[in-house]
Amino acid sequence: MIQQLEKKCSVLVVDDREKVCQTLVKNFVKLGYEADFVTSGSEVLRTIRKNRPDTVLLDIMLGSDDGIEILKMVKHENPDLPVIMITGYASIDSAVQSLRCGAYDYVQKPLEFEELREIVDRAVRENSSGMSQPGQETSFPKIVTQSKEMLSIIKQIDKLAPSDLPILILGENGTGKELIADRIHRKSKRSCRQMLKINCAALPESLLDNELFGHEKGAYTGAESTFQGVFEKADGSSLMLDEIGDMSLSIQAKILRTLQHNEIRRIGGTETISINVRFIAATNKDIESLIKKGDFRADLFYRLNTAIIRVPPLRNRRADILPLAQTFLEQYSLKKGIPAKSLTDKAADILMEYHWPGNIRELKNIVEYSAAITEFSDTITDRDLPPQIMGKEDLFSSDDDPLNIRETMERELIQKTLHNTLFNKSETARILKMSRRTLYNKIQRYNIDI
Repeated sequence: MIQQLEKKCSVLVVDDREKVCQTLVKNFVKLGYEADFVTSGSEVLRTIRKNRPDTVLLDIMLGSDDGIEILKMVKHENPDLPVIMITGYASIDSAVQSLRCGAYDYVQKPLEFEELREIVDRAVRENSSGMSQPGQETSFPKIVTQSKEMLSIIKQIDKLAPSDLPILILGENGTGKELIADRIHRKSKRSCRQMLKINCAALPESLLDNELFGHEKGAYTGAESTFQGVFEKADGSSLMLDEIGDMSLSIQAKILRTLQHNEIRRIGGTETISINVRFIAATNKDIESLIKKGDFRADLFYRLNTAIIRVPPLRNRRADILPLAQTFLEQYSLKKGIPAKSLTDKAADILMEYHWPGNIRELKNIVEYSAAITEFSDTITDRDLPPQIMGKEDLFSSDDDPLNIRETMERELIQKTLHNTLFNKSETARILKMSRRTLYNKIQRYNIDI
């Protein structure tokens, strides 16, 4: 279900194919947007001056006109106007170039209208609120998948999203539970407001209680003013409670009451406060086992199990390994402003054979590591992959802290780069895009022999 905008925003479509323009305009108008189109580069600036659109959709290939050059002209005259590039030529280099020239984001043909609509909404919303651009830093990560199981899950998500049912997402660390929560929120009627998130495992019980429910002035020593918890702050939006399986039983009881009555009471407060929040919970724990042990409330689970999404580990969705790896390579290239790299067949085979205990998070770390140490090459070979993926030491278990995983990868990256530069620290710092002081600090921190 696509939600209409509460406030009309205007879109200008720039494409040399009139039928494409008409279709896009018709779809936007149907949803309550104001929309217009032009089919040549010569009309763009004049139409922008006249109509003052909130965003522009610009085809990168406009017959004899160059979309990049038109983008430059538009941004020169209207630096704050978000421009979304449309390309049918899947060139990562052209995407990099357009982002460098100030494009908010880009989409590839064939267009999926709802995806395009989401980008337009976000561009307008962020531009009106003064949020930063360009889009690569603010774009919502997409769920990349070709596996039948994940495609089925996406269909389930899209059916559940428009409702206000609480949702429980189950899956190992690094499987993409947060991405799924993001998609649920974006597809919901609450998407015009930012979803709030809190990691229940990251805070001790007293602090978590305070962060969730807030406190009144004088509730305890040091409570010098009233504080709103995330339930209040998320009123009218969605709230993701990550690692809900790590909550204490007492906080679980308060969460259950909140779900049942749609109200909270601040710590030290006497009055209840009504809230309207879409509740999304996630955990890597086996909740049913926790219930048997007495560590999780059965009534809270029954309240949540109306809508459960079980995310499979990466080892059970091998069709996604290479598409995800390629996506991470493209993201790395866009971030660094360099041409996209590719995997050799042997490197791809190794990725496919590895068992991925750290799931997608581990894959992303390994791809970024391999891309970083191949600065002067456009391909990643099996020799560029870290030792543990070659069947040597398994450094990544599914329970590893993601920070430890990243630190391990960073240590190996620094070691290999130092070796490749014959231990030239200035050159190593340049390749790794860090200062010499930072490099020295990391060498000492990781106890790297030089």
